[in-house]
Amino acid sequence: MIKLFLFSSLFLFLPGGIESCFLYGVKDSRNIKYQNELTLDFPVAKIHNKEIYDEVEKRNVTLYQYISKDGFPVYYSRNVNTGVCYDDQCKTLNITLYWNPTGRYLGFELPDNEFLSKDDHVPFTEEEYIRLNSLLSDPDLPLGEFTYNQIAAKNKAALYKVDGMSGATAKDVLEYVIQGSAYTTYTIYELVYGSSQAEVEAWTDEAMDDEYVEDILTKAPYQDKVWAIERVRGRLSELPKSKDILMDLMGTEDFGIAARCLNSLVPEDLLDEELQIQLMDNFQAFDFGMKSKTLALLKDADYLLPEVVGKLNINLPAYEVPIIAGILDIYKAKGINDRKTIASVQQIASSENKYLAKKAEEYMSNSGQ
Repeated sequence: MIKLFLFSSLFLFLPGGIESCFLYGVKDSRNIKYQNELTLDFPVAKIHNKEIYDEVEKRNVTLYQYISKDGFPVYYSRNVNTGVCYDDQCKTLNITLYWNPTGRYLGFELPDNEFLSKDDHVPFTEEEYIRLNSLLSDPDLPLGEFTYNQIAAKNKAALYKVDGMSGATAKDVLEYVIQGSAYTTYTIYELVYGSSQAEVEAWTDEAMDDEYVEDILTKAPYQDKVWAIERVRGRLSELPKSKDILMDLMGTEDFGIAARCLNSLVPEDLLDEELQIQLMDNFQAFDFGMKSKTLALLKDADYLLPEVVGKLNINLPAYEVPIIAGILDIYKAKGINDRKTIASVQQIASSENKYLAKKAEEYMSNSGQ
C-alpha cells in the first residue's frame, strides 16, 4: 500500500511537460515513477484483480482495478516482467503500467532500485524517462504501425545508436523512440495500447452507471469526456442524468464535443419527448453537418412532436438547400400536413430553385393540396 500511496499522492511537477496534459513524476533513491492526469481523482478504497490474456506477451497476466468507496474505477495497473530480445540478446523489462478507467495511458513505475537501460546497460537519464512518458501518452504515435521485424532488424545502425535496427528503419523510427533503446520503447508502447488496454475499457464498462458517467462528463479531462460520450451511445434511456448533461454539451461552442454528443444519439432516444425538444433548441446553432445528422435522426424516429415540426417550420426558407430538401422529405415520409406546415412549404413551392420548388410541389400533391 505504500507504493500505491506514493503513486497516488506524491507528485513533483516537471516543467516542459505534455501540452494540455498535466505531467508529473516521482523519483527517489529507490524507485522511478511518472504519472499523467487522472480521469477522476478519487481516493482508492479497494483493489480488485482478474486474470486476462495479454496478446503482446502471449500469456495470462493479472490486471488490477483500483476503485473508490462508491465502487467507481479510479485507475488500473498490471506488472510486466518479460524479456526484450534482439540480436540473440535479451534483457528483462520489469515495469508496472497504469491506465485511467477510460483506457487512457496514466503512467509507469519501476520497482525499487530498477531502471531502464540503453545499449551496454547505460541507464536512462531523467530527460529520457520524461520523453518516454511523453511518447507513451500519445495514442496516435506512428510507432504503433511498425512491425517487430522493422524494429528488431538484424543490421546494426551504429550511426543512430538504436538497438538492433537497420539504417533505413532507424531514420523512420528514431523520432518515436528513446535513442539506444528502440525495441524497449516499442515493446512498452505495444503493451500500453494492446489487449490490456481493451480489457481496462471493458472492465470500466461493466461498472458504468449514471452517477459515474455524470462525473466523467462534468469533471474529467477532455479526452476522457470524449470516451464517455462515445460509450453512452444507445444507453441514454438508462442514464437520465447523463442525458441532460449530454444535451447541454451539444450546445457548447466546442464543436468537437458538440458533434460527438449528437453522434451518440440513436433514433430510439427520440422516444424521449423532452430530448426531442432539447435537440431542436440546439438545432438552429448547428453547422450544416450537424443539421444533416439531426434530420437523419428525425427521419428515423417513430414520431415527431408538433413542437419539433413547428421549430423546423419557423426558419424553413432560410436553411441551406439540402437541409430544406431533407425537411421536406421528413414531412412527406411521416405524412405531416397540418395547416402551419402546409403554409411553410407553400413558400418553398414558389422558390427560384427549381429543385426545391419541385420537392415542395410533390409534398403539396401528396398532402391533397
